[in-house]
Amino acid sequence: MVADRFAQFADGEQVLTVSELMTLVSSGAAAESGAEWVLHAGQGTERPDWDALEAARAAAGGLRIRFAGPAPLASRPVPPSAVHKNRAENVLLADLSNLSRTHCVAALRVHRNNELILDHTARHVSGMVVIEAMRQICIAQFETAYRRDLPSYDYVGVWRRMNVTFGGFLFALPATVVCEIADADLSTETNLRFRVATSVRQYDDVVASAEIEYSMVRQERIDRLERNKAARAVRTQLAGLLEP
Repeated sequence: MVADRFAQFADGEQVLTVSELMTLVSSGAAAESGAEWVLHAGQGTERPDWDALEAARAAAGGLRIRFAGPAPLASRPVPPSAVHKNRAENVLLADLSNLSRTHCVAALRVHRNNELILDHTARHVSGMVVIEAMRQICIAQFETAYRRDLPSYDYVGVWRRMNVTFGGFLFALPATVVCEIADADLSTETNLRFRVATSVRQYDDVVASAEIEYSMVRQERIDRLERNKAARAVRTQLAGLLEP
């Protein structure tokens, strides 16, 4: 079962959208065969979907249904602050686990209203989701494994290089995001440098991998730099418009 947002991926037989499954359950069609239904949680499904499905099953009667593995409501989304996002629907990670200070893994979690999928019409999930998931796990690893040992500054990620290789398509099914720090320069607390290897994996396939170099820089330093560069950009634009 996948969110309606991923209707292009749903084939109406083995993969159903939330709406398609609700129609089958509510109409009683799903119970006609007398078989047990085993549901696998795809991307974009949330607790209200599963609650509504259970209510429809109870009302229709005659349908045996169970989940294959934990339902989505059991996952633990990463807090938005841990990936430097403002809105929970834009967080792409859940069940983050720090295997060591330099190695972490997380489940991919694509909310149906994520900003990067709202205008994507293909069967696969947008490649921008893959890249953003790898970016987010870099930040999450910093916030969960390094942040507590540093002064109470606010930090922001500055991306210096990202070498991405795509190995296949990502579909609206469970996937894993992995990050391993290959090198870290922590000599300057206001500008921490990292070189990492990241990947997104779906079952036995490496959907994409990336070598990323980035810095976690003190927020006030970036604010000052952005303010100065923004002012310069405005002055340059206005000067060009005022030329005779």
